[in-house]
Amino acid sequence: MTALRYLLFGVVGVAIASVLFLLMNSVVSANFEAGVNVVERWIVRAMCDRYQLAGTVRGTDSRPVPYAVVEVAYRDERLTTRSNTDGTFMLAAAETECNRRPPARVELLVVADGFRPRRQSVPFEAGSVEVRLDARDFRP
Repeated sequence: MTALRYLLFGVVGVAIASVLFLLMNSVVSANFEAGVNVVERWIVRAMCDRYQLAGTVRGTDSRPVPYAVVEVAYRDERLTTRSNTDGTFMLAAAETECNRRPPARVELLVVADGFRPRRQSVPFEAGSVEVRLDARDFRP
């Protein structure tokens, strides 16, 4: 009878130890994967940049166009600014573009008094652009 009791305690002990081992293994694995994901996300975000576009707005006579409204649209975001007195402008997104693949191109719209609006497609990776505006004809 005592041998049977020891055998029963041994089997129950091994079963309990196995269940505890499996639970601890799953907890450690889940925490390790979560930790790895946090580190991976941090590395990806550290390598991401904010979208920026600098440029110059000029007329067809190569003179700068001051105070032109410059707008870039991509996905759900619109960035708008005005050109400086020397025709230069700088647009920068508020958020980084890390979670999604960036679009291939963005739509640029430039509007200024006395000039025809100019719409053009610009590569997303382009860091700078020069925009030439045609003078508006005021014929009746």
